[in-house]
Amino acid sequence: MTQPEAAICGDWCGKCPNYPSDCAGCRPELHKDCRFVRCALDRGLEHCGLCPKLPCEKLKAFVPDDRRGCPPGYHVENLRRRAKIGTEAWLAEQRKAWSERGASPQPSP
Repeated sequence: MTQPEAAICGDWCGKCPNYPSDCAGCRPELHKDCRFVRCALDRGLEHCGLCPKLPCEKLKAFVPDDRRGCPPGYHVENLRRRAKIGTEAWLAEQRKAWSERGASPQPSP
């Protein structure tokens, strides 16, 4: 993974007020116990959106789509979009979309 603000599970860490000051984002070396990190790394995938099983039952069960500002299906749709356009373009879209929603996107560390 090239960007810690682009989580393996489809979240964008840049929308979180704790990123990057109190949270380093999705860095596999810091989240070795995360089932999505382990699964993606075991399969040699950058993120879950590149898996032919998307969305797997574990991801569907995990996704906390009730978070304020995250519409239903947020993570899965993020993963599909990211797989289609690539991580860098997806990050640019996320930064723009969340800044338009009033979130203050954090710069990449």
